[in-house]
Amino acid sequence: MLDYNNTPLADCDGFTPLQMHKIIYFPFENDCPIKINRIKENQLLNESPILNVVIELLSKLSETDLKLTPKGNLPRPLMKDIYSKHYLLDRWIENGIIKIHAEYDWLILHNVKIVLTQAGLIKKKNNYLSLTKKCKTLLMDDNYWKIFYQLLKTFTLDFNWSYNDGFDNVEVGQIGFLYSLYIINKYGAEERELKYFTDLYFLTFPIFLENAEGEASNLSLAFHTRFIERFALWFGFIEGEKVKGSNYFDRKINIKRTKLLEQLFQV
Repeated sequence: MLDYNNTPLADCDGFTPLQMHKIIYFPFENDCPIKINRIKENQLLNESPILNVVIELLSKLSETDLKLTPKGNLPRPLMKDIYSKHYLLDRWIENGIIKIHAEYDWLILHNVKIVLTQAGLIKKKNNYLSLTKKCKTLLMDDNYWKIFYQLLKTFTLDFNWSYNDGFDNVEVGQIGFLYSLYIINKYGAEERELKYFTDLYFLTFPIFLENAEGEASNLSLAFHTRFIERFALWFGFIEGEKVKGSNYFDRKINIKRTKLLEQLFQV
C-alpha cells in the first residue's frame, strides 16, 4: 500500500495517490505539491473580473454602510451601477432575457456577497451591510493579493458550487479544482478545445463517470458550467473562449491560460 501511494500515476499527470490526496483535500497547505504563489502586482490582479467586482463593492462599503432591501438583498441601483462597469458581462442580461431587478438576477454579485460574508470580509447587522475590521485594514493597505487569496480560498473550500445549478452530482468541477487549474496552466499556453481538459478531468476522476445515473454529457456540462464559466472565467484564469455551433449544446469552445494563472503557479 505504501508503494502504491508513492507511485506516480499516468492518469494523474504523474502525481502519486498521496500527492493527489493533498491536492484535492488540502490545496492551500504548505505540503501541497501544487504551490500557489503570491502575485505582487495589483495591475495583474486587476485582470480578475470577480476581484474587480469585489473591490467595487468593498469600495462602496468603505464610504458608508449599505442598507439592504427588506428581504436582505443588495439594492437594485447599486447592482446596476456595478454591472455598468462591465467587469464581467452576463449573457442572459446582455441578451435581454433577464433584467436586474433583484440580487439573484446577477449571479456573480450574488455569489460575491455570500463568499465575502463567509470569508469574514463583510458582515450584516440590522439589515445593513458593512466592512469588517479585517477588510478595512486590507483596503487601507491596498493589499489586493490578500483579498484575492481569501476570496479564492473561500470560494473553492467553503462555497458550494452546486448552489448555482441543478446538476445531480454536487462535486463535479469543484473537487480537484487546483489540479484542473494546474493542467490548464501546463497544457494551455496555446488554445485548446475545452473537451481536451474535460477529458483529462474525468480521466483523473473516473468515479464520477462510473457513478453517473444520467448521460456522461451532463457531467461534462456540469464541469463546463461550474469550473469553466463560473470559476476559471470569473477569476480570470482562462481566456479565448470561442463559441462554435448552431446552439448552446452544440458548442465547441477553445480556451487557454492567462498571464494571471501562469503567475499563480510560476516557480
